[in-house]
Amino acid sequence: MKRNQWYPIKNQSLAVYARNAGFDISVYDHYSKPVKKELKERSIKEALKEIKTACDDEGFDITAIKQGVYIISLSAPLSIRYPSKKCSQTIYIGMGSIISRIKGQFERNLFDFMQSLSGANFDFYFAHPGLKSAGMYYKHVEYLMLEHFRKQYGQLPILNKNAGAKKNYNRVVVGGKNISSHQEKNLFGN
Repeated sequence: MKRNQWYPIKNQSLAVYARNAGFDISVYDHYSKPVKKELKERSIKEALKEIKTACDDEGFDITAIKQGVYIISLSAPLSIRYPSKKCSQTIYIGMGSIISRIKGQFERNLFDFMQSLSGANFDFYFAHPGLKSAGMYYKHVEYLMLEHFRKQYGQLPILNKNAGAKKNYNRVVVGGKNISSHQEKNLFGN
């Protein structure tokens, strides 16, 4: 994975994950609690496998990224209207060891969110931000992305609970270009 480059994995579907796991998500509410639990566990396992395979197809090993940033969004044409009355497809911005963080996100609330929007697809964007001799740079990038989102839309993305950790780097590299941490730059592509 090249540093400072976004890798999109688009049109991911919980219905497909569940079907690959041997379940029908459209009748989820009719399953017993133990079956719902099994469906969730197997669907998350399938989701991680599908995302990893898609990343492999794009030429990068998602399991190797321990200091990455990522965005989870609704696939077009869906979006969420935020308090600013502006719409965004972004539902979560995160950082860390990407594959384990995505797994945790599915377990905490992404599975339930996707299930509540049955039929909707989701997009994942991954990056490995880099600044020489700056080990916590990825945390700063996440913070700037969350701050920018909050300023643009009046709140954090719907599934974010924390505003990230400011690390006071004086420059940020996005898409191979240096940008000022004070610039209003659309880091999300929406």
